[in-house]
Amino acid sequence: MKLEEKVQGEVARLLAMVCNEFTDPAAYELVLADLTRMSILGTLPPGSVHSPAPLWSYESEGEESSDDDFSERKENFIAP
Repeated sequence: MKLEEKVQGEVARLLAMVCNEFTDPAAYELVLADLTRMSILGTLPPGSVHSPAPLWSYESEGEESSDDDFSERKENFIAP
């Protein structure tokens, strides 16, 4: 079984918990495909409440950092 088939089966199982006989079949297929793709790629859905702290939140108030420090923190944030 390919990864996509396995993930799509798991997503379909989860969707079955929230869908019923009144669910639009075209909408179901669209959501199934989008969620499967997002699961494989590891992306969050739009509007997700999870968001990492902004890079500038690591600075204490009144403390200025140089551009080099910011670049280093950004690189560490992107590729820890």
